Amino acid sequence: MLGMTNKKRKDLNMETIPIIFSTITGNAFKLAEAASEAVPDHVGPYNIRYINEEVIRRFDTFLLSYWCNHGTADDDTIALIRKMNGKNLIVIGTLGAARDSKHAQEVAARVEALASENNRLLGHFLCQGSIDLRRTAQRLKIPEGEKGHLPQERFERQKLSLGHPNETDLNDAKNAVRSFLQKL
Repeated sequence: MLGMTNKKRKDLNMETIPIIFSTITGNAFKLAEAASEAVPDHVGPYNIRYINEEVIRRFDTFLLSYWCNHGTADDDTIALIRKMNGKNLIVIGTLGAARDSKHAQEVAARVEALASENNRLLGHFLCQGSIDLRRTAQRLKIPEGEKGHLPQERFERQKLSLGHPNETDLNDAKNAVRSFLQKL
């Protein structure tokens, strides 16, 4: 960037897309890394915790990779999206449920509404991601009827998340991102 005029630097930043991820299990990072292969001019993937107001001001288009928490995006992703205004967003995420489930549809609707509120949503991709079963197994011990209780049948369904995002999920993410970029 040295030797460039401010105008050239600004034009470059308008075309460059930062890829930002929020993760606990590593699923959203895997998705971000795969998606980066579909974005010709990008920086990152960067952990969301390092993103500040200057980064938000500098770029026009962002690719955000999140994990599902309580039926929507994780808190860090929600906070970042709420700081943005007038940006182009590509949002990709993982959740423990199958992507064709009713729960996934509800999550998608919530995340898309959030991302579209003050920004232009270019597209949203959601796929299954592995759940940390050690964490959720603790909830089996909570008595039925108490907050946080996890029924055994739900725990069994969560086991189906293991191994995701898999190669098919990652390829689907890349293809989705390529199609979303066509809207720019």
